[in-house]
Amino acid sequence: MCANIGGVDATPERDGGDDLGPDLGPDERDLDLLDGSWEHEYYSGRQKTRDWNAVLIGFAILVVAAMVVPMLLVFAR
Repeated sequence: MCANIGGVDATPERDGGDDLGPDLGPDERDLDLLDGSWEHEYYSGRQKTRDWNAVLIGFAILVVAAMVVPMLLVFAR
């Protein structure tokens, strides 16, 4: 709902704000989408991704070590 201030409709287009209306077109942030450079960057292998299998294996090794080390310490007494 728009307020009527001083006889002028105070919509975002007319209130002097930075928003000059709905600009739904692409802007400078979308240039990589428009020229296809994101595909080159993504499929080139230079983009770092986390290997979650390696993270889970590391966590599993840590859990197994946490169970085995105390058992070995008990037998070492």
